[in-house]
Amino acid sequence: MRATVNRSEALRLLKIEHQSVNTLIRQLNEEEMTRPDTIRYGLYSDQECSFKNLLAHLVCYEVYTVEAIEDWDIKAQHWIIDAMQDYRESTRIHYGGIADREQMTLQEQIDEYQQTAKQLECIFANMSDEKWREEAFYPTNEPTDLGGMIERILVAPPRPMYRHLPVHIPNTESYVVGLRATSRS
Repeated sequence: MRATVNRSEALRLLKIEHQSVNTLIRQLNEEEMTRPDTIRYGLYSDQECSFKNLLAHLVCYEVYTVEAIEDWDIKAQHWIIDAMQDYRESTRIHYGGIADREQMTLQEQIDEYQQTAKQLECIFANMSDEKWREEAFYPTNEPTDLGGMIERILVAPPRPMYRHLPVHIPNTESYVVGLRATSRS
């Protein structure tokens, strides 16, 4: 697939995503971030995720995107590109991002999220528009450019463009109020 937004718009939306997540990180205390079963949307029915688990889930897609861009630069096709098009593999990725980071402390999880977010923003900011529209070097079923490859990873349905948090927390203010209301009960 070809990119549906230009690089500067992708970066603008990605920054909004990162600002939204970082605002929640600043607002929530450790107990609120690690309390199980507080995420109500965008999960499989057997999942009971905390905000910390959600961070693990969000960052895994960004880590894979950074890796896929790095592989693109050396003309290697990252496995995530095909995996995101396969239901079973994409489900495994969904669960795996959380499971792979389960033993991390909350601070380690926050640090990984913030470092990866900064790295991805820098990559987008320093990439040329020509590079964003560079055609895939590997065989594809449809015309694909670098921006489109990135969208396959970061903007998989039902995500809004470069915004993953709203899939899981549609209204951050209501989420915080709900957490604080249940902690008083």
